[in-house]
Amino acid sequence: MDEIIKIKIDSFSYHDKPQLTDINLNIVKGEFIVLTGLSGCGKTTLTRIINGLIPDFYEGTLNGDVLIFNKNIHSYKKGEIAKYMGNVFQNPSDQFFSTVAEDEIALVGENLGMNTNLLRKKVEDAMIKLNIKDLKGKSVFELSGGQRQKVAIASTLVYDTDIIIFDEPSASLDYKSTDELRNIMKLLKSLGKTIIVAEHRLYYLKELMDRLIIMKDGKISNIYKKGELTDLVRKENNLRCFDEENLISEKDTAYKNFLNNKNTSNDDYNINKENNIEIKNLNVCVRKKHLAENISFSLSNGECMGIIGKNGIGKTTMTKQLTGLLSIKSGYTSYGNSKKERIKNVYYVMQDSSIQLFSHTVEHEIIPKNKLNDQDYLEKAKKYLKSLDLWEKRNMHPQELSVGEKQRLAIITAFLSDKKIIILDEPTAGLDYKRMNIVAEHINEKSKETPIILITHDLELLFKSCNTVLLMSEKNSEKINVKGNEKKILNFIKM
Repeated sequence: MDEIIKIKIDSFSYHDKPQLTDINLNIVKGEFIVLTGLSGCGKTTLTRIINGLIPDFYEGTLNGDVLIFNKNIHSYKKGEIAKYMGNVFQNPSDQFFSTVAEDEIALVGENLGMNTNLLRKKVEDAMIKLNIKDLKGKSVFELSGGQRQKVAIASTLVYDTDIIIFDEPSASLDYKSTDELRNIMKLLKSLGKTIIVAEHRLYYLKELMDRLIIMKDGKISNIYKKGELTDLVRKENNLRCFDEENLISEKDTAYKNFLNNKNTSNDDYNINKENNIEIKNLNVCVRKKHLAENISFSLSNGECMGIIGKNGIGKTTMTKQLTGLLSIKSGYTSYGNSKKERIKNVYYVMQDSSIQLFSHTVEHEIIPKNKLNDQDYLEKAKKYLKSLDLWEKRNMHPQELSVGEKQRLAIITAFLSDKKIIILDEPTAGLDYKRMNIVAEHINEKSKETPIILITHDLELLFKSCNTVLLMSEKNSEKINVKGNEKKILNFIKM
């Protein structure tokens, strides 16, 4: 078969910091390749070299060659590579230059001088193939993460590019959107596209991939064909699960008999009911639109409660109400009637944690002035920084950290606080298995003293960290134990 990508990299360095060494990889036309490995292993750097962003956009020293259709990638004229290669970034908004969906899809054709009538037809065809005609005329800023991703993918079809590169495409997607992404990738593969995906979450790619390439310390450590992916391979390489159907809860049951806070006595609890938190008859709404009604649940020390539900149901809106960032128009919380009281008692780590980091160093972010001489506090801070791989970066500016590092820094700040409740909104989006495990361990430890609410689409994290889960829907939200209800939970997120 024709090898359309040939990679031979002796070394690559960012500002004298070695990133890649001894990379030899050939990819044939129509092949579906998945790159994985622990964060920092070099997979994103490799994709940036393949698509020409390095060294044209990201500066560095490259010793080696990448050939696309037997032509060195740097021999192509500026912008010409877009005829042959499309990119879908982890956050598609980062690659958008237009404000309207179909204009963004058309942009690559416009830049390459495509005939206007042909371009209109190509845009129309791309939107039909991805079933997004209903997005026509919509602002890209109003779209969900999954919809933005579809727009980015559609733009790669306009010039009928042969190669499409995805970087962490499922990181911020819910289960349904990830399933839609899988179906789109299946379509792209059937069209003969050559696909390269840098990804941690592997379950949705297992049946699509031809080869799984595992990177470690800037090198290719192992290559497996699809039929070779066993649980032993997963364990040996610290990989995310290949099959979510087989996941089981690793946490103790929080309640012997618990359903929606009704008819539950003190004897029904296996965990500490001291300082019990109560939320009753909460209505979640945005302006005049009701998203979910009459939500009631309690939280106790020793408990981590997950929240799952389809996109748009109001999970983040509800937690902002519980935190005090939004008003509660109908409902009751035992820890604060006013927004001011709730803000005082709750620490909320947002999905985009970068907007809540303000200090000039990592160290200053987690150590307030009144704690500078508190040795117990400083020891805790040091422990968190070391275990979450931020100790060596303690003198860096928080905004210089990666997305995952910012997330972990915000979690440390939350866990060092003395709030009554901690709320984490998608705290492991894009994390590798090793770091997800570390975050889960800290959640388990912290929940012994402070109740934690965890919004997540990540079943692995849910089953490692949560005693209970709130199945959030419009009319009938239900709180259940995680242990023993794994299949029910999986079926719920598939709805």
